[in-house]
Amino acid sequence: MSRMNKLNSFRYATVLLTAGLGMIVSAPSLVRAAGNLAEGWSVRADSGTGQDNKLTVEGGVYHFMMGGPPSNNGTFYNPAWTATGNHTFTATFSQNARATHPTSYGLMFGGSNLGAENQMYSYFLVRQAGQFYIASRNSASVTAVVPWTSNPAIHPEGSDGKQTNTLSVQVSGDNVIFSVNGTEVNRQKASALHVSGLYGFRIGHRLDVSVTNVMK
Repeated sequence: MSRMNKLNSFRYATVLLTAGLGMIVSAPSLVRAAGNLAEGWSVRADSGTGQDNKLTVEGGVYHFMMGGPPSNNGTFYNPAWTATGNHTFTATFSQNARATHPTSYGLMFGGSNLGAENQMYSYFLVRQAGQFYIASRNSASVTAVVPWTSNPAIHPEGSDGKQTNTLSVQVSGDNVIFSVNGTEVNRQKASALHVSGLYGFRIGHRLDVSVTNVMK
């Protein structure tokens, strides 16, 4: 074997070993602003590194262009966005193109340690069929607080593949109120969720979504 071939073989083996070790230790799948993300933002992917997920911010419009596997669903956050006590987080989500399959998008809140293995946050999502979902993540474990549920307040995906809904999470004392387009769709005890900490957005893979009217 030539010296060059030996060198290439060594590099290939090193890549495989590094990848294997990464799987063993389950390193955080985290990408910070490095060309694809607006300044100050990071994305934590459910799997892969999230390097194909893009976020631009211009004129109050947050535009997400999501890659496909292995850059799967992404949780986007900015360390400057935090909240405790009573607060309301609301935003209007517009799906700009037809989804290739049922997938979701919405609000993330109560986040902590998003760059580590012991990540925690809760989220409130909608998807194309006019359904909502509420869940909490603790490290690698996800608990569905409310499974996928249909509600007439949610505008479904149109014949043109577009969909627009305004989502709101309001923490008020011991209650967390979830609303879509101004209508309450669910209410939970704050103890059932993560309510204090980082907040941001959770966007499904292969989606083109714009977010406007952000109030926090």
